[in-house]
Order: sequence, then C-alpha cells, then structure tokens
Amino acid sequence: LRFFPFSETSYTGVMKVTFTSDGSGTGDGFVASYASLFPNCPSSGSVLTSSSGSITDGPGSYSNLLSCYWIIAPSGATSVTLSFSSFSTELSYDNVRVYSCPNSSCSSTTELPGSPLSGSLRFFPFSVTSYTGVMKVTFTSDGSGTGDGFVA
Repeated sequence: LRFFPFSETSYTGVMKVTFTSDGSGTGDGFVASYASLFPNCPSSGSVLTSSSGSITDGPGSYSNLLSCYWIIAPSGATSVTLSFSSFSTELSYDNVRVYSCPNSSCSSTTELPGSPLSGSLRFFPFSVTSYTGVMKVTFTSDGSGTGDGFVA
C-alpha cells in the first residue's frame, strides 16, 4: 500500500504499466494519468480548424517510437493543401502519411497520392491536397534511427 498521489518516472522515454489480478477478490481498481516532457509532435491529436497554420514533429531531431497525428479541418473548406518546407526522415522506416477524410472525425480515410513520405524530399515546396476539405496527417518512427523531421 502506498501513499497518494504516487508517481513513477521513466527516463528512457518508454513506460509499460501492467495490471494483474489473482482472481480471489475484487477492488475499486485504479486511475492513472501520464505526461511526457519530450517536445516532439506539438499539438498532436488536435483538430486544427484555422484556415492556415503549420505542423511539425518538433524542434531538432525527432525521437524513436513516435506515433503522432493531426486532423486539419478548416471550417467551410472545400480543399486542404499541405505544403512541406522541410523534410528529412529515416528512409523507409519513419513515415508521414497523408489522408483525405469525409469529415473531421476521420473515421474513414483514403491515403492520398504521394503518401507515405519518407527520406529526404528534394523539391520544395512539396504539396499534397485533399479535396474533401479535411485531411489527416500521421507521423510514425521506428525504434532506431532518426532524422531532422519535417515542417509543413
């Protein structure tokens, strides 16, 4: 039995939490929350509704084992164009994928031509357009090797 609030910190960037029950009784269980101090993927998980803005993996080189996403859904838009001003990821292993969505829930998606993006783009600005007015952008990195990331 511990005193609350109780916290644990992982200094590796990864934490696994396992709950095990022996089956001999029940209890109220637990509630836990987490926070990361690493600056990768600012505003990941957000629905971006402004008519213009930018997304990035964050300052400097990105970290391993990232899984980030953004939904771009400006009010009243009939198309959304994402233009990359810089791009450098680990070729074939760390990818940006761009999808067209029918609405801001993005419950169904269609991957757009030119996606997935990986490696170094040589022609700037490189653009991808969704003609539904809603776009989902994902960024994933594997467990080894990184790059400078992207700004769009």
